[in-house]
Amino acid sequence: MTQKIFDVIEIVESFPAVYIKRLNLLVITDLHLGYETAAAEEGMFIPKIQYKKTIEDLKLIFKKHEGSRFLINGDVKHEFSETGYHEYKEVSNFFKFVKQFSNDITVVKGNHDTFISRITRKFDINLYDKYAEENFLFIHGHKNLNLSKVRQQYIILGHEHPSIALYSELGVKEKIKCFLFGEINSKNLLVLPAFSYFAQGSDVNLIPHDELLSPVLREIDVDSLRAVGIIEREKCLSFPEIGVLRE
Repeated sequence: MTQKIFDVIEIVESFPAVYIKRLNLLVITDLHLGYETAAAEEGMFIPKIQYKKTIEDLKLIFKKHEGSRFLINGDVKHEFSETGYHEYKEVSNFFKFVKQFSNDITVVKGNHDTFISRITRKFDINLYDKYAEENFLFIHGHKNLNLSKVRQQYIILGHEHPSIALYSELGVKEKIKCFLFGEINSKNLLVLPAFSYFAQGSDVNLIPHDELLSPVLREIDVDSLRAVGIIEREKCLSFPEIGVLRE
């Protein structure tokens, strides 16, 4: 059974991706391509597996929604400073891959997406600070937002990398990526989980409200939001309000 949010946004099987049928639009966020190279430069060496997994997962997602448009809601790349050779190559290869499946690609700039415009121009990819279409607003979520001034009904953001922390009877902790959603100030708010394999995520049922990454979430009652957890390629898990999980 397809898991839907607000009845108009569909979680693509159990991937950190959604499909909006009325826009024929696939949406993901927080790829953080080039993470392994950036980590190595800081003396932390990890296997280069993220790019391969990203491509494999997207092949399955595009297969399910052939001919769809595609939007990345911020943080395509990882390195804050000017894009280095290896990151430039990885991001370029990624866009070459995506171009095989979609002719309409949009990127919303995240806080990590410095200097990305020279790559998006090369591949004729739409680049925005924020993007609105019909009744949907896409923002990365790293900047303040006055919800009362938003005209659109649906607000979709990333940046937070939301996750849920669960504990076994023995006290063993497990972290599960999740979608956060709910009605805030008469608007429907959805926070997407990170697509990045290495993005650990913010345990929204554990961390204090004032320590959330996104200023958008720090300004609202996150405990009133609900969550859908994902065990990738397996299943979705529905949870109650974050406040209930926190207790």
